[in-house]
Amino acid sequence: MSKKYIEKPIESVVCLAHRMEAIANKYVFQPMGISPVSMKILKALKIHVSLSPSDLIEITNSTKSNISQRLNFLEKEGSIHRNYASDKSDKRKVQLQLTATGKNKLATIEKRFEKAHISFSRKFSAEEIEHHQLFMQKINAILDKEEDELAKLFKN
Repeated sequence: MSKKYIEKPIESVVCLAHRMEAIANKYVFQPMGISPVSMKILKALKIHVSLSPSDLIEITNSTKSNISQRLNFLEKEGSIHRNYASDKSDKRKVQLQLTATGKNKLATIEKRFEKAHISFSRKFSAEEIEHHQLFMQKINAILDKEEDELAKLFKN
């Protein structure tokens, strides 16, 4: 006698997210030589023009060491520029800006995502897309509200 396995909703969301991340890495990020966090940094700098590393830690929800590594990589490849305080004595006072190279790289990444979006959107009805967007908004709101509670639950 076989028992049917019923997946809990959170399990299916986590597994789907992992699968989507793997596909994005394979077809978007790895071919472009960039990480998802680096893409978030480039997008944030495109929107805000100039940000501090602390701003990026908050925006990307990453660690200080991860942001530091990403910034070093992006600067080395010429995608960002660091503007230090006028006296350059305090390297903590830095503003980051997107370079032309960074803008081009981000545009190429966005084109890859747009191709995927067009391909996916053709397979869903307008109603299904609307339901998906509502579901994603709700799950993000729940995560925003409940993340601290989850941290407390799993602290042990």
